[in-house]
Amino acid sequence: MKFNDLARSNLVPFDNLAVIRRYFAAVKAMDKAATSQKAFETGRIMALWHDDGRLSISGKPIGEEKSYQGSREIAGFYEQRAKGVHGEIAVNVSAVDVANAKSADHVVASGIRYVVTHDDEGLQVPFTHNFTMRDGRIAELRIHVGAPDKSEVAPLGNLKVEDMGRLSAMAWMVA
Repeated sequence: MKFNDLARSNLVPFDNLAVIRRYFAAVKAMDKAATSQKAFETGRIMALWHDDGRLSISGKPIGEEKSYQGSREIAGFYEQRAKGVHGEIAVNVSAVDVANAKSADHVVASGIRYVVTHDDEGLQVPFTHNFTMRDGRIAELRIHVGAPDKSEVAPLGNLKVEDMGRLSAMAWMVA
């Protein structure tokens, strides 16, 4: 290996973190459009994916793992999610607390998704995104959704455990 190749290759984790930053910026824009029932062009997210990508979502609120293979299925997932949350959710935002490159091709991001109804009742759902990158694009994304809990943003109010699971799954739009 030449020194110039070595110098370029050791910066790949930074390039991949920039891709993940663009991914979360696009997801935030999509969530904002969904809660305000406005259109969102999912091509903005799909441009970050490989055509043969794989997306899987698991965790207690989701139930059985959901898997999407290839650009058509993954685009379908985002298109469904971009349609909104049937008017039940007023706020659906995420805050990424930690993002780091575990290796040149593996980025992990974790944080909390906040969901608030029109009655100002809310919940928070922890998440972890494990990205496998290939040539600067997402080859695989494994999302794990944690158990919903009371929200720091809005009180639970009259929400019950059943509502929390339903609303958190709805926020991920995998139901």
